[in-house]
Amino acid sequence: MRRIRRLIPAAYTTVLLTVLGGAFLLTADAHARFAAQALGSFGYVTNVVLWRQINYFNDQSDSEPLLHMWSLAVEEQFYLLLPLALWLLPRGWRGLATIVVTAVSLALYMAIYPRSPGAAFYLLPTRAWELGIGVLTAMLALRQVGEPIARRLVLPALALLAGAVLLPLPLPQHWLALPVCLGTAALLLAACPGHRVLRPLERLGDASYSLYLMHWPLFAFAHVIWLGTSPPLAVRIGLVAASLALGWLSWRYIEQPGRFAPIAARRVVALYVAATLALAGLVIGTAAMVNTRPQSIDLAGITGLDLPGCDPDAARFDGRCAMGPEPDLLVWGDSFSQQLIPALVASGEANLAQASKGQCAPLPGLAPVDRDATMPFARDCLAFNASVLDYLRRTPSIRVVVLSGNYARYFQPGTRALRGSGSVSAATYADLIAAQRDMAGAIRGMGKRVVIVTGPVAARFDVGQCHARQQGGLPTVLPAPDCAILPEARAHPAASVDALFTGFAGRGQTPVVRLDRRLCPDPAHCPTALEGTPLYRDAHHLSRAGSTLAGRRFALGQAVRSAAR
Repeated sequence: MRRIRRLIPAAYTTVLLTVLGGAFLLTADAHARFAAQALGSFGYVTNVVLWRQINYFNDQSDSEPLLHMWSLAVEEQFYLLLPLALWLLPRGWRGLATIVVTAVSLALYMAIYPRSPGAAFYLLPTRAWELGIGVLTAMLALRQVGEPIARRLVLPALALLAGAVLLPLPLPQHWLALPVCLGTAALLLAACPGHRVLRPLERLGDASYSLYLMHWPLFAFAHVIWLGTSPPLAVRIGLVAASLALGWLSWRYIEQPGRFAPIAARRVVALYVAATLALAGLVIGTAAMVNTRPQSIDLAGITGLDLPGCDPDAARFDGRCAMGPEPDLLVWGDSFSQQLIPALVASGEANLAQASKGQCAPLPGLAPVDRDATMPFARDCLAFNASVLDYLRRTPSIRVVVLSGNYARYFQPGTRALRGSGSVSAATYADLIAAQRDMAGAIRGMGKRVVIVTGPVAARFDVGQCHARQQGGLPTVLPAPDCAILPEARAHPAASVDALFTGFAGRGQTPVVRLDRRLCPDPAHCPTALEGTPLYRDAHHLSRAGSTLAGRRFALGQAVRSAAR
């Protein structure tokens, strides 16, 4: 009952305001995700909904207005299950049981995160250890154990917390939560009345819940309006000020009255149920309203051939993803290769096979390691590409190999390359060109021809959302009136892209079909629509309609067969 009075009024106010804002700021596809998250918040399963929807660690998550509700869901799940479990145990076993649960959860988190960071981040079994540290801290505080030591650790704990946030600590990313939790525990144990260092933090902590609830939807909606990019500094400062103001208002006029109002428990429950049903009805109603908006742009991702043997997440390539028993053309690469399939089929290709694995460019001996690609994934990528080479060796019907990948990813800050030797280091242009040269030689040694096809020009903003928002008349800060990609809006400078593909065609000994140049003949103004049809689904992938149109316009199948050697 206390948790309902303490948490629900401010949380439901946030959901209400966000639902009203989302009805007028989100496109239909974004609102469908948002509505599922909002409904999930009423059953405290938003973390599961988000886990199934989006990767927390990529840029798309910044545009989800209820992303922050995952933590409230985990907290409610924890405080529903743990008290029940402790109640069933003898009193003398409860402390030990909490220690065991915390330790097991921490071990699960450390074990699962490298292979499945999304599950480790969102789900209760791998996040319970943080809440468990809080429970153990409360147990120690009740027994007045550790307070003298903790008081001496206030300044070191503050330094630890600041360092974890501001400094590049020599720890893997998923270890950083541990010093934060331990430092916070030390501060809580030392938080006795009158401590001059902690007094300002205590006052901030009083309103921190409402501040947390209110800040994220504001920043997410701004991210949406600015098409997936950060708004200008002045706007961000304004958002911080608005967050502080709304957070204080929520704390003063919603959170505090809800917590201390003299209302009987039975009436509190009745109000809670009524508010839940009313908000759920509002979410469903606004979703129906948003779905009536015209949106002819398909922003769904392309996985390529829609056949029983095709699995975009397969660990190995077995050759079953093919249009016939003896395909003569293989498309190989990451999501950049997947987007080529509609173009090739539209241009007459009817006997191809597809070997695609998301985030795994077709460079045997190199695999990306960054926030989106863990070390286990990189090892799987190396193994997948090796299996594609094995397939080519045993499949004489394949005569042409089409390669396509997000090669520029290797030059993004924070991305390193796992090599076949097992070492991990930054990749250079020379590394990529040498890897491409070796692979081209291996493919030609099998009696086959090879060609690279580039993706479209990559943008810093979400081009698909730009067209969808223009079509829906939604508030948007446009980089150009027609959603064109201007030089300053390119994700990668044209000169660096040209240098890489010139290197592939020269020392890499692989011809390159520049789809980016065909779609953008004038580098000063890259159109993102063709014959009135929007081409992109996001910042750097073609939509299905865009790929199909490009394939027909540029006869892509004939172009790759003519260029391959």
